[in-house]
Amino acid sequence: MRYLFAKTETLTPQRPTNMASGISSKIVEIRNENIKRCMGDTIAHRQQYIDTVDAVIYYDDSKAENVTATWFTFENIVRPVIWIAGGDDSEANLKELRRMARNKVKALVCIGTNKAKMKKTFQREVKDIFEADSLEEAVRMASLLAKDDDIVLFSPAAKADGISFAERGELFTDTVKLLENELHQ
Repeated sequence: MRYLFAKTETLTPQRPTNMASGISSKIVEIRNENIKRCMGDTIAHRQQYIDTVDAVIYYDDSKAENVTATWFTFENIVRPVIWIAGGDDSEANLKELRRMARNKVKALVCIGTNKAKMKKTFQREVKDIFEADSLEEAVRMASLLAKDDDIVLFSPAAKADGISFAERGELFTDTVKLLENELHQ
């Protein structure tokens, strides 16, 4: 089984109480299955597995519209990812994600009006950084960068340019599904 997040793909911190439960459970070593039963299913667009296409695994974390939410996602990641990030939040303190990016990101595809700021912020931490003009283009770029068993993570760390996180998450999902359909034609 392939893991993006610690020990399970579905147990993820969506709310402060869930984050506290996740942290506490690691301290007292409560079984993840018991925690999942108590907390229920994952929340849409929060560290949500979308699909595996051509041996590349895709996760939607579009609800992570701020640095803190993306930081918590990175805190749970157990292997490097191709990270799609960006939006219109040019005031975000992206520097808080530098250490995480250094250890957990193998390539970064920047989108949105703050893509130049993102590129500049992470240029020392991430070797391969690219800019895309749309989320669809970013997903396609990430799919070309990815090798077998790589993970593409959409965790923007910024609000969307004119659309909700849910709409942006659906656009990400639709684009991943389109990639899959194109492969099977």
